[in-house]
Amino acid sequence: MTGTGKTGRPYLRRNTVAGRNLRTALKLLGKTWRKDVHNPNHVRNWVAWTDCGLPSSPTTIDCDMREGVPEQRIAAYALCLGLPPETLCSPEADTVGLLGAPAASSSLPFMVPGYADRYADRVQEYNRPSYIRELFALMGGVYHMDCLLAGVELIHRCTLWVHGVQANCLLMRGQFVMFGDENSLEARIFRWHNNLHTHYLCENGLELGYTMTVDPLRLNIVHRRNPFWLGGTGMTDRGLADNQPVTFVFRMQKLPMPESVSQEQLWLRHCDKMRKRPFLAPGEPGYERSRTGILAPEDPAGNRSA
Repeated sequence: MTGTGKTGRPYLRRNTVAGRNLRTALKLLGKTWRKDVHNPNHVRNWVAWTDCGLPSSPTTIDCDMREGVPEQRIAAYALCLGLPPETLCSPEADTVGLLGAPAASSSLPFMVPGYADRYADRVQEYNRPSYIRELFALMGGVYHMDCLLAGVELIHRCTLWVHGVQANCLLMRGQFVMFGDENSLEARIFRWHNNLHTHYLCENGLELGYTMTVDPLRLNIVHRRNPFWLGGTGMTDRGLADNQPVTFVFRMQKLPMPESVSQEQLWLRHCDKMRKRPFLAPGEPGYERSRTGILAPEDPAGNRSA
């Protein structure tokens, strides 16, 4: 870490490693930053760059690379590049491995064969960093989710935590119990058109699932729900030998934040509660209310009748 102080300018604490990694990353992504502003690959023409409030002056960018990135800009550079801030600042960072793929595809939720170029453009258009930050401001937090699998009367319960942002998507963790075994999952949430799509992979590396729900930023009625909740539909496998896909419907509701408790502490606390009561069976307290809430259709105002 170094600091520079020139006459008439405020002293800035800079990270020289981040500066070197920034230069490498921009070169890998095919971006330019000097006077060729009409080049479509110039950073001034990069929506993610401008949305993150990054410098437009070639002199400033060169200085950030040569002398080090100021501490107050590290998070913005990292968000734009789709890297964790600690990776941008690490001398051991494998920048080539992380960003060497064409069109920075590593920052995208997934790629669609035969549609790669257009998909990459559209997914970044729908999921601009400024939009994702606004979505995270609304959705960030811990959730209790109840879901009904097709053909199964039990209501399975899950604890979710929308805990962070990575380039063009939200990051989410989950915990649930199925057939007596505890399952952990990692998920990415992104917008396409007017809906939110979630891809999740269980820790065992076998169960890959998918859910779809409305984008609350596109519907003001949903945006203003208090407590905030979302309903949706998903598909996964049942973990059985036949591996037949099964659909499910769900309702996830954000939990209130108690005072003097971090989100991680709240997440761990509710994971413990879920383990003690991983599902509701017909006839148990709360079963009918939960089932009605999951299945009740939304009225034109965006509310469910439960």
